[in-house]
Amino acid sequence: MLFVWIVLWTASGLLLIANRRNPAGRWLSFVAFCGGMGALASVLDDWIAAWLVSGAIDVADEQVLRVLQRCCSWTSYYGLPYGFLCFGAAYNRDLLPSSVYRWLHYVALLPPLGMLLLPLAEHYPVHYNLLAVWALPYSALGTALMVTKAHVHPAERRAHALLLLAVLPAVLIALTMNYVLPLFGLYRLWVYNVWPIGFAFVIFLFSLFNFGFLGVQLLIEKRQIDYSLRAITSGTAMLNHAIKNDIGKIKLFTEKIAREAGGQDELRADLRVVSTAAVHIEAMIRSVHERTQELRLQVREAQLSELVRSQLGAIAGQTSERGIAVHAQLDDDAIAEADPEQTKEAIHNVLQNAIDAMPGGGVLTVSVFSGRRGGTIEVRDTGTGIDKAHLRKVTEPFFTTKNGREMNFGLGLAYCFQLMSRQGGELRIASEPGAGTVVRFHFRAVRRKRGGAR
Repeated sequence: MLFVWIVLWTASGLLLIANRRNPAGRWLSFVAFCGGMGALASVLDDWIAAWLVSGAIDVADEQVLRVLQRCCSWTSYYGLPYGFLCFGAAYNRDLLPSSVYRWLHYVALLPPLGMLLLPLAEHYPVHYNLLAVWALPYSALGTALMVTKAHVHPAERRAHALLLLAVLPAVLIALTMNYVLPLFGLYRLWVYNVWPIGFAFVIFLFSLFNFGFLGVQLLIEKRQIDYSLRAITSGTAMLNHAIKNDIGKIKLFTEKIAREAGGQDELRADLRVVSTAAVHIEAMIRSVHERTQELRLQVREAQLSELVRSQLGAIAGQTSERGIAVHAQLDDDAIAEADPEQTKEAIHNVLQNAIDAMPGGGVLTVSVFSGRRGGTIEVRDTGTGIDKAHLRKVTEPFFTTKNGREMNFGLGLAYCFQLMSRQGGELRIASEPGAGTVVRFHFRAVRRKRGGAR
């Protein structure tokens, strides 16, 4: 049980640290904490027995430790089904009416609190018969809420499947061992919970480092990218200032020498080369500087289909020239709170990437659709795709797969990622070499006040 205690509290801590603002993450952290309290109660039981044998504690100390052990057991038995129900409600928030969700946490807390008022059981930590009356329905409802959650993206379906694989077997087996079997006189079978919990922890770690688990990986990546962008912003600002000053000197003295060159054609040609190089350097550093500045958003309600149409019109010449067929499926009901101009720039970056990935022609499919969780823009191409080793790096500043392309700095997707994060949305990228790439902008739903007014 020591292993189970450490594993559950480790998972609880990771979920809480990375998901403090996510209600589902907080409640799942609470579920893991309660499970760990049950394991701690078992560990304390073993320690108390060993200390009594060795004489390390007396009867008075044992009584104090037994009270602590019983409190750990109560937290586990009463907190686990309550926390699991609340987690299911937070995870599938869209299924419940606002009024039900708002009061569920408080109403559902009444049975656990009522159990604390009961007299102590003679030989067991809790009254199993009364516990089953509410704990089993709580568990069944929490399971139903988890399983029936609807999704928007394929990536979310994968994350949902991993969450079910990690949480449901461990929780349901623990509920069976701790709540169901004692009703038939089978006690202490909770010792076998170590195997499903160990399996769940392996799935948790695997998801954490590969796909993310309830947003944990996403948060870590976001912090890394935000830190990188802040460092780059500071550095490019200083570099931009220094180079602009020196470029100004080069231009000034180039013009002065050109005036004195008279009829020396060869010297004038050399001066034009120097002047052109200076202009090119200035344009490059200005482009980098603009792309790495802190985004200043002017957020308002925007129709996503209008933003997409404007950018499809801007690339119409390129797609026609390269033989790229464009299919647009635009839902005019999809709206979002976003900065329209910067969102247009982000859409253009992704569309340009798609065009560049199809030099020999192909199919570009752009979709806009709405859902209860928000609006989505999807850009799908049939281009070369991105290697798996590169896919996780494409949103890092200055990472690019377009080697040799002029004025390309690998800042386009980093800019898109930063913009969507600042707007409270997500940028998701899926790709396979030879099969093309799919980029999705997911915007959170527009929040309206009662009566429909904003």
